[in-house]
Amino acid sequence: MDQFRKVYDDNMPNLMCVVRSPDQSYYPDWGTELPISDFSTGFKDATNSELRAFTQAKIAELGARGEAGSLEPDWIAVMDERSLRDRTVVMQFNMQMSMWAQDLEDADEPFEIPGNADIEGDDIWWKWRVPFSGAQQIFNSIDCGDPPMIQLYSRPEFLGSDGVVKVDVIRKTIRGDR
Repeated sequence: MDQFRKVYDDNMPNLMCVVRSPDQSYYPDWGTELPISDFSTGFKDATNSELRAFTQAKIAELGARGEAGSLEPDWIAVMDERSLRDRTVVMQFNMQMSMWAQDLEDADEPFEIPGNADIEGDDIWWKWRVPFSGAQQIFNSIDCGDPPMIQLYSRPEFLGSDGVVKVDVIRKTIRGDR
């Protein structure tokens, strides 16, 4: 059985570092080489909060040893059972609420948290299910926490009936092709 090779997409760079289990000791500097061989996860049934807490703790632990690798404190990509069926990944982006509020105030916009987001303390975690081929697009578009981009990816008209963000339509919108 080679489930994770089935979700491999030639258009997806090795942007993500795959964390297979909580006791994993090596985290590559430039993401996991693709395609990914089948593996048993140590995170089955973990909640988003648990995954986020694990990531933050692991980054702190590895950083103290100078071995942080390519783990990102503001990004988590979750592959689940659905990923195998429809070649999607759930991209989660974190921004401090106080920073978000300041960015909106600076732009003279009312405070609002758009889209599918969880609030944990002063952290906002946005979540988008995207095709694997769109993971790099959303990462590059949102990585700086720019409110217009977060708002764009969170607009309901860009969400398919299957809950997958229409990254190609957003890409055309950004380029002015739509």
